[in-house]
Amino acid sequence: MCYKIFIEKILSKIFQIQVIYEFYHNFDFKKWGYITLIIIGKTLFFTVLLIILEFIFNRGVRFIGRRIVSSTHFVWDNILYENKVFDSLAHFFPLSIGFLLIEPFFKSSHTIVIYLEKIFDILFVLIVLQFLIRVVNSIMRIATSENNHQTIAVRSFSQLLKIISIIFCVLVIIAILTKNDLITVLTSLGAITAIVILVFRDTILGFVSGVQMASTKMIKVGDWIGISKYSIEGTVIEINLTSAKIENFDKTITSVPTYDLISTAVTNFEVMRQKNIRRIKRSILFNIQSFHFCNSEKLKKFQHVYLIKNYIHKKQKEIDLFNKEKNVDIRIDLNGRRLTNIGLFRQYALEYLHQHPRISQSETLMVRHLEPTPYGLPVELYCFTNTSESIKYEQIQASVFDHLLTAAKEFNLEVTQVTKKEFF
Repeated sequence: MCYKIFIEKILSKIFQIQVIYEFYHNFDFKKWGYITLIIIGKTLFFTVLLIILEFIFNRGVRFIGRRIVSSTHFVWDNILYENKVFDSLAHFFPLSIGFLLIEPFFKSSHTIVIYLEKIFDILFVLIVLQFLIRVVNSIMRIATSENNHQTIAVRSFSQLLKIISIIFCVLVIIAILTKNDLITVLTSLGAITAIVILVFRDTILGFVSGVQMASTKMIKVGDWIGISKYSIEGTVIEINLTSAKIENFDKTITSVPTYDLISTAVTNFEVMRQKNIRRIKRSILFNIQSFHFCNSEKLKKFQHVYLIKNYIHKKQKEIDLFNKEKNVDIRIDLNGRRLTNIGLFRQYALEYLHQHPRISQSETLMVRHLEPTPYGLPVELYCFTNTSESIKYEQIQASVFDHLLTAAKEFNLEVTQVTKKEFF
């Protein structure tokens, strides 16, 4: 049995060698070598011809485009030239001539003609895609020359248009390679629609967000915003289809999804900056044990303080009248109404803000008590500076609190601060 199998293997090998020998003996190498050389020569000549045509038309279209741009005073034609839209147009002419020359050049080889026509069809699609992208980029540059809320919608729409163009051109190329029409390709891709939607989820949400921001005029490039979700605050430097870039005040760049600008809490400080104002909202914490009624000696001293002397005179007159009408025994401090050191300080702080040249008098201005805490009573200053510049704002705020913290001692008020012993 093994002997028979061995003989069969030897005979099969001999038969294969004989077939190869017959093919080699009957093959006309001269004929096929001649045909191959002709095809290679035609291909090289055809390629060189296309390169020459591309060079001529590219230089010619550039020259004509440059002359047209220099002879007009419009901005849009300069942008078209800078974005090489005319260069994309120049590619159509040599490709069209080359496509027409395929049949005459390679009429003896039908297979080569078919493959070359497919290659040229794909090249046409790619050039159309390049042309569309450059036109869209030019339109976006023209439309976004002014920084406004419509800029966001234009950027989002242009990026979406480029993505759609790329997807469409890819589908057309698939249709060319598979010899199917575009509808058949789209039908076959219908089964993966859910996957496509999942892949382009951020793109779709970003486009919707851009349109909403443009229509509601919420945020634009250059706005000063804060996003508490990410603990960031800075200036918007770019809003595109999928993400927004924010330059923080420490000069770092933070990128957030575009749809987060409408789906999360975003504070826009731009209106404040446009009004050239900025809010001060800060408290001084006082030790409640340092609060007391002001006796006549203290009142006499405070009546020499310019900012509150009129207030003391008016208020003391009102209090004396009230106590007299109620027949109050003023020998006891708890009877009737009396001025307190914390009350006089609060009025002093209010008058100080009213006369301060860098505090806006047209906006909300008040000094108020907040809810007492275990650490003391917070007295809050709520006002606006008449500048939104950060450096000037910080200087104004610091000077106000420098003065009031020092002035608190004159009212015998103790500012609460935790000592090392209390802290540990």
